[in-house]
Amino acid sequence: MLDWNRFHIHCTLKIMVLRTQRYTGRVAHDLHSSPTRFAASQLKTMLKRSFIPALVIAPFVLTFACGGESSGGGGAGLDKDNNKLADDLGSYVDANKDGNADLIDINRDNKLDGFAVDRSGKGTADALALDMDCDGIYDSLDTSGDGLPDWKTGLKTITTPAGCNPVNPVTGGGTPGGSGGAPGVAGGPPVTSTAGATATGGTGAVTGSAGRPGTAGSPPVTAGAGGGTTNPDSQLGMGTYQGSGDTTGQYAEDDVYRNGVGYKFIANGWGKGWQSHSISWKGTSFIVKSLSGTQGSDYSPAGYPTMFCGLYSKKQSEDCGLPITITAAKSIKTGWRWKANGNAGQYNAAWDIWLGNGGTLSSYLMVWLRDPPGQQPAGSAATAGATVTGLPGTWTIWKGMVNGLPIVNYVQPEGKDLSELEFNVLDVYNDAIKRNFSLPGQQFLAVAVGYEIWNGPVSNIATDDFYVDVK
Repeated sequence: MLDWNRFHIHCTLKIMVLRTQRYTGRVAHDLHSSPTRFAASQLKTMLKRSFIPALVIAPFVLTFACGGESSGGGGAGLDKDNNKLADDLGSYVDANKDGNADLIDINRDNKLDGFAVDRSGKGTADALALDMDCDGIYDSLDTSGDGLPDWKTGLKTITTPAGCNPVNPVTGGGTPGGSGGAPGVAGGPPVTSTAGATATGGTGAVTGSAGRPGTAGSPPVTAGAGGGTTNPDSQLGMGTYQGSGDTTGQYAEDDVYRNGVGYKFIANGWGKGWQSHSISWKGTSFIVKSLSGTQGSDYSPAGYPTMFCGLYSKKQSEDCGLPITITAAKSIKTGWRWKANGNAGQYNAAWDIWLGNGGTLSSYLMVWLRDPPGQQPAGSAATAGATVTGLPGTWTIWKGMVNGLPIVNYVQPEGKDLSELEFNVLDVYNDAIKRNFSLPGQQFLAVAVGYEIWNGPVSNIATDDFYVDVK
């Protein structure tokens, strides 16, 4: 069992790792919801009451209903409404309607860190404003609580000039390099979605899943390592994306969309051996441009970047059809196209689908497209060479317990990676039930994909496309 106290309070991910014959996959559990992190932003926060370093506050009063065009310095084309916040980073939060920007306790240490920004447009404080080039205009945002920029404006190239030493509002010191390397840069990743395109990079991780009994699945799409789609009804490569970013933040997250359906990305550098990562995303495509780290002494992965639909570790994506009662689900078709780009090390590529009751997790179902050397799923192998309706080829089925809950893993043989697959989750769930495997839960909570990376470095592992289609 891992030490739960080791995680940062602002974004806690509880994991249990079970050791079997070799090493095991981990399953995420109990990730705190973001609203609790920003409760302090609802305080009545006048500037004169704040405890924020002067260099962070800057010599001006933030007010709303400003007009005009900024001119000169860093403001030209960056801050057209003259409110000292880059126009593409969102808006200040003024919950008490006093005309001044509220302050936010981004890391939940009961100290106000700086001005609160609504980056997502939902009307709630979800970021801390930062000025990384000392020009008096807030050009970056911290969403993870470490005082470092997870987002930068795309309206101007932000560099820290000589003589400028921005104060870290969380630590109170000068801006550190951070374990994640250079500060994140906002903007879309170099991944695009075009019909028929193949993956160019991405990452993720894995946990549990579910399906509905008695429902025929959609025809499978199969592709070998680098193979092409054989299903004429494939939805892969047909996505229109909204929402993008680029981060080195350890716990960065973002709401994204594919064809108007909501998903959520989490960077999730949770492992004890995590050192740094650089990840970009656009819609449900994402690239782990780099990740450095080593597995923990408890065999836990260094990191777990992932994309998901539904209610996952107490994080809820925008509307995607999940959670849904199992008996109400007619079909849950899902597809994923990814590419290793030469990375042959210790990471998996897997679906992680969660079952539960009333939003509470009850069991896990996983489908591994890659079984890495030196690592294995939780539990023990129960069936080898299994054929499964809706899945190509043969699979090894593992079963066990994680966090005291049942888990069933459908795993491709080591060395026979699949670079893409489309299937109906219900087919896999039905197969598990017919084999008398335990998968309790009356709801499908979430469907996620990603990569557990035990040992780096890795670079440019890419997810080209991912979707969940709930009927």
